[in-house]
Amino acid sequence: MAPNKLISRSWHRIDIGILAGLSLLMFLDILFNSNRILSQQGTDISGQFLAWREFGFEQLRSGNLALWNPYVFSGIPYVGGFQSSMFYPLNWIFLIMPVAIAINLSIALHIFFTGAFMYLLAMYRGLHRVAAVTTGALLMFCGAGFLHIYAGHLSNICAMPWTPLIFLAIDGLFKTRQLRWVLLGIGAMAMQILAGHPQYVFYTGVAAGIYVCFRFVRAEQRFRIAGGLLAILAGGVAITAIQLWTGIDASSESLRSKGVPYEFAAMFSLPPENLLTMVAPGLFGDLSTPSYWGRCYLWETSVFFGVTGLVLAIYGAIRGEKKSQIFSLPMTLILLTLALGSHTPLFQFLYNYIPGFNLFRGNSKFIWEASIFLTLLSGIGLDVLLRSKQKILVWPIFCGAVALAMGALILLLGSGGGNADWWRDIVNAMLSTHESYLASSVAQSREFLKQSVEQASWALLKASGVLALLGALILGARHTRWPLYGVAALAILEVFTFAYVSRASLDVAQTRMPELEQFLASNPGDYRILSPIAPNFGMSIKKSDIWGNDPGVSLRYAEFIAHTQHINPDDITQNMQISQPSQLFRMLRLKYVFLLKDNHMQVITAPSPMDRAMLLYDYKVIKQRDAIFNAMDAVSFDPSKSVILESKPTPAPVLATQENKGAVHIVNSSTDEITFEADLSSPAILLVTDVYSKNWRVRALEGSTQTNYNVMPANYTLIGIPLSAGHHYFQLEYMPAAFQRGMWISIMSLVMFLAILGWDIFRRIRRRP
Repeated sequence: MAPNKLISRSWHRIDIGILAGLSLLMFLDILFNSNRILSQQGTDISGQFLAWREFGFEQLRSGNLALWNPYVFSGIPYVGGFQSSMFYPLNWIFLIMPVAIAINLSIALHIFFTGAFMYLLAMYRGLHRVAAVTTGALLMFCGAGFLHIYAGHLSNICAMPWTPLIFLAIDGLFKTRQLRWVLLGIGAMAMQILAGHPQYVFYTGVAAGIYVCFRFVRAEQRFRIAGGLLAILAGGVAITAIQLWTGIDASSESLRSKGVPYEFAAMFSLPPENLLTMVAPGLFGDLSTPSYWGRCYLWETSVFFGVTGLVLAIYGAIRGEKKSQIFSLPMTLILLTLALGSHTPLFQFLYNYIPGFNLFRGNSKFIWEASIFLTLLSGIGLDVLLRSKQKILVWPIFCGAVALAMGALILLLGSGGGNADWWRDIVNAMLSTHESYLASSVAQSREFLKQSVEQASWALLKASGVLALLGALILGARHTRWPLYGVAALAILEVFTFAYVSRASLDVAQTRMPELEQFLASNPGDYRILSPIAPNFGMSIKKSDIWGNDPGVSLRYAEFIAHTQHINPDDITQNMQISQPSQLFRMLRLKYVFLLKDNHMQVITAPSPMDRAMLLYDYKVIKQRDAIFNAMDAVSFDPSKSVILESKPTPAPVLATQENKGAVHIVNSSTDEITFEADLSSPAILLVTDVYSKNWRVRALEGSTQTNYNVMPANYTLIGIPLSAGHHYFQLEYMPAAFQRGMWISIMSLVMFLAILGWDIFRRIRRRP
């Protein structure tokens, strides 16, 4: 191998090592601490992902791939819920490590991957090594990505790094039209799908589609490129069919199957005023003190990638070469427009007419896609400074520094320490949008107003100081080039400091509820609980809850719960909470409700929960949802004696006398299977008080009188199985056909992908001198 290539590779290793060192430095104090987890208490890791990872990988260690999760919402699909991420290779560390360490390591690893993949994209665009490292660091620690650690968005953090790698594959395909870029694109797309956050997959697809349209304008050999792009799409879908098909099938029965209401989809759109966070990330408060008082959540709406990064991006957009820019500026503008969501008239059109935009909330996530091009422009700006003799104008930078300093002074003095009416009006105007989640009582306090204006002033003053230092470095570069490396260091230090002070960690002990666990341990039985103080906690203690926290809840079940809470079933969202008791909850086996009152757990015992399996002989056939709900509300309806079906059962139940009533018992059960044995003197309906899904099926076992069993919805949301007279021995199992088909497609596609990859590598090795 040529010496210059060896030297080049050595430098690449050093560059990647710098990015790895930054990630290690960011998380070293907590990385292998089994008692603390990165994220804030009360956010998604403590409320969801900790329990989900514990459950899924504990089951896998015991030899069971859990397709069904019986512990939340009275049962929902598990593998079919994309955020289970059971097939994501980087999640397999949960098999061998304590869950706290595995979460911390996963976060640190994906932050590093973000920087490394962005570095590769910048290098492929031809940027100077220092500029490429800076670009990677800016994306690693920018507000659009890093702040999701605070929020505990584990699947977001795992999905984000693959976006720059997908754009790298597209760039390579357009430039060389070689097979290796197709293979890279397939791998990156597959990893993002398996990472467990479909919204980022969809938004990356939208961004990539727009980018491809731009590039096609001047492309050569378009048919060959189009074939490569189709191969990336088909290959990514085929390899991940086991997850993708199973997830789509589960989603077809979930709350999201009918889309979300416009008001829900419009939530967490980027507020236009938050574009100011490019300059002053703490202008509306931060994640510590005082509380963030801007609209939405800061981790959803921060556009910060450094004041230095912003100046370099502006310079790169003006002075950068077209071969390195490649539509970065128009992509930035388009993606930020999409991020504004409901604050533009475009969103209404997208919601009504473009499939996919009516399935998610949080258009502000397009900030992530925009941040890739913004940080790339920063790298381009730094590249121009490092490579050319062009002189950047310093006076606008110093003028900006002075303007921000004056703004900070005016804000602090003019507001009278937060007591001025105009400052109070600004805070009240933010609260009046109903998009600010700060309590009104807090926002009106004199102490908060004082803190908030000081925080805003300090944010402007810090930006002013950074601009002044940047101007001094660029001014010094007129005599020697070394200060330009100081510009790179300043850009990295700025975002690193921003990220470091935004970190949060929680004590693992805080995620446990020993009082609740002790109570349940002393009261065994096959029943369900309702624990609104800790959704998904039932998964950690192996006790089923009738509610939880996940958008994968069954649509039928959510509509039923909405009806019991006197909410229109057509208007439900995943934010619905159970706040009222209902006599119908007994058919969900609800026995205990746990509430928090004065920091102490309060236990309420629900009346007469039903058994998991019951034989019923009285039934009605009602096809319409609302009519079923009305019938169940009748005083005469007793779910332990009568069942409502939606079609005529075969065989139909025959009313039996008390002496001739049959018996049923559960032989054994697991997450996905329940084995029943029953003896009946006359036909009956077996009511199973678990949530119905079209993917439940019955397999007759040896010695069973009946060979074919029909699984049908009972009482709209439970499981009904018509049984004939005689002896029954069968297994009820959750086995989606989509999972089985997807598994074989994934296996064959992965074998083919690895074979082509191996052949391509072997061919390249043979061609080397």
